[in-house]
Amino acid sequence: MKIDKKTIDKVLKLNDDGLWSVIQMIIAKSGVSSLKSIERPKDMSKIRDTLSKLTDEDIERAMQILKKGK
Repeated sequence: MKIDKKTIDKVLKLNDDGLWSVIQMIIAKSGVSSLKSIERPKDMSKIRDTLSKLTDEDIERAMQILKKGK
């Protein structure tokens, strides 16, 4: 799955359960074991707010960081 601003905008249209499922899938595929035990927040609004403000450059930088953390 290519993650870019357009993809993030589509994911943000999902309900909270759908959004969390996508986040869990990305965490699982990232291979960073320290992230696998993250629990879903009760209030997803902060995650939604943060994701809505991401730029393509932010996303690319985050993906590079995740690759280094493997």
